[in-house]
Amino acid sequence: MEDNFTNLKEYIKVLEEYKLPDYRELSSIPLYMEQVISYIQGVLSPVEKDKTIITPFMVNNYVKAKIVKAPENKKYDKDHIGYLIAISLLKQTVSMRDLATLIEMDKFLTNDKQKLYTLFKEMHDEVLKNQTHRTKLRIDALEKNKKRKDKNSENLDLSYIALRLYIESETSKLIADSIMNKISRDVLPAEAYETDKKVNKFENKKEYKEAKKLSQRKYKEEL
Repeated sequence: MEDNFTNLKEYIKVLEEYKLPDYRELSSIPLYMEQVISYIQGVLSPVEKDKTIITPFMVNNYVKAKIVKAPENKKYDKDHIGYLIAISLLKQTVSMRDLATLIEMDKFLTNDKQKLYTLFKEMHDEVLKNQTHRTKLRIDALEKNKKRKDKNSENLDLSYIALRLYIESETSKLIADSIMNKISRDVLPAEAYETDKKVNKFENKKEYKEAKKLSQRKYKEEL
């Protein structure tokens, strides 16, 4: 179990030290799709550990939804890359509809893509630093106040840290979704709010497959 604490602390340290690249550090050479995928994967791999961060299918959907502009001569420039980095970090939390709204709202701030990317970078770096710091304090407190040494007890303590983070994340998302729902209705066409039954069916099918996999596991005797 000590390895779990060690691995978690190492990952938190990576997050604490991680910063998105500055706009000037982004590729100044337009890239083809596969190069874009590889580039963004490399930039975000320390944060999005062991995950498929972005795929050509995702990029094509963002272009189709006009969340990012279409490439020129099949090549993506620095502005494309900046937006795709931000979208890749937000996509699991923010719906495509709300991503589209956020992109629309950029126009009211500035047309300078460097300023927009820098604003996102500064906000992301600050939140990441603050959240990892709070989590680190919780981990340190656990290690200092450990009264029980067995593996299950330590697993339980770590799971409570995860649970708190999930609750914090869900609460933040509820508030953010409420805000974006009101803004999106002013910015996007009414069609964007029609219930997509196909999406619902896909989500149900996905959950069914996951439940089926989980049903195969055997309960541990101690549980």
